[in-house]
Order: sequence, then structure tokens, then C-alpha cells
Amino acid sequence: MRISKLKFTVFGLVLCLGISGLLGRAIAQPRPNVFDGGNRWLITFYDDCNVVHQQWATQGVCFLPYKACGTCGIRGFWYSDTFGPGWRGGYMQEGDRIVMHGNWDWPTRKFVGSDGMFFDLFAGTSPLDEAGGQWTEWFNTPVFGTPDFYGNSRLRRVGKCQLPQGVDISRMSEPEIEKLTADLSAKVKQRLRRDGKAAEYPGDPEQVPLREEKQ
Repeated sequence: MRISKLKFTVFGLVLCLGISGLLGRAIAQPRPNVFDGGNRWLITFYDDCNVVHQQWATQGVCFLPYKACGTCGIRGFWYSDTFGPGWRGGYMQEGDRIVMHGNWDWPTRKFVGSDGMFFDLFAGTSPLDEAGGQWTEWFNTPVFGTPDFYGNSRLRRVGKCQLPQGVDISRMSEPEIEKLTADLSAKVKQRLRRDGKAAEYPGDPEQVPLREEKQ
């Protein structure tokens, strides 16, 4: 399965390069991509250090409109609408490969932890797109023994996240879009655990499941 995905990734890259060569300076945007067709996705963590890859948390992710990155890629910013405040970051997609990075805050402290993810996009078992890959996150503590977590991950397109009324991304600079991402993520409430306490990190396995996970 991994070999077939790798072949698909290479094929997508070669095809993209071929198209860009035929079109000269025209931009060959990846299709499908994380924004067109629905910019809201669910990301799920499966613990790599568990023999059965136990499922941990699922979070909602909203991708903001993209801009071209080279001749074959797109890049932009994302935020979570289920884990707050302040879980957000950047993304880049080339062909079927999606790469993401991010950080999360607490109400009493900024830059608490960080994330790194990469996915290979493929057709799902439904009309919705899916992707499989890896999700790593860690606490930004300046001491030895920093907790970090490694997991397989699944990404599923589930709908759309609406932008605030009156916002025209096409007229905004990259710093302005990043600030918009920060403003939107800052309004998201803290996610709770089953014991009633606030979740400490996005992948926290003790979080109360999202309502849409139960459907």
C-alpha cells in the first residue's frame, strides 16, 4: 500500500511538471486539494507506540484559501475549530502530498506545543477525499524529557468552514492572512477531557469525542 502511494506521489509530481512545461508560466494547481471542494477536514491520531495503534483524539481543521507555491504547489494557513485557543499553522500541497506544521497555546501561556504532519491524499471509500500519513506533536519545554507523541493519522474532508463576512483573501497579504488565522483560532473554546479538565494537547486521548464522531 505504501509503495502504491509512493508511485502515485511520483506520478502526480511528474504529471505536474509535464503540465507546467506545456503551459509555460501557467500554474498547475493540484487537484484535488485541501481547499477546493470543502476546506473542513477531520484529523485523527493513532498511537504508533501502541501495538494495536490505539485511536486517540480527532480534531477539526479549517484550511484557509491558498496561493501558488512554485509551478505545481499551493500554500496557506490552517486553524482548528475544535481545539483552542490558538491551535494553528501553515500548509503546503504539491501533487497528492500535504505537509503541515502548527503550534498551540493555553489561555495562560503562548507557544505551548508544536505539531508536524504529512499526508498522502487518495480517493476514499465515499465521495469525500481522504489522506493517510503521520502526525507528531511535542511540548515546547526547555528541559530534558520533553513529552512527544508519534502517530499514524487519517485526514477526511467533511465540509466547509466559513470565512468572516466581508473578508476578501485575494486582497490580503500573507502576514494579514496569518493574522486572520490567529484571530479565528483564538476564539475557539478549550476542548474538555472526560474528567472535565481542559485537554492538554490536540492528540490527548482522554478528550470527549466530537459529536460528529458519534454519528
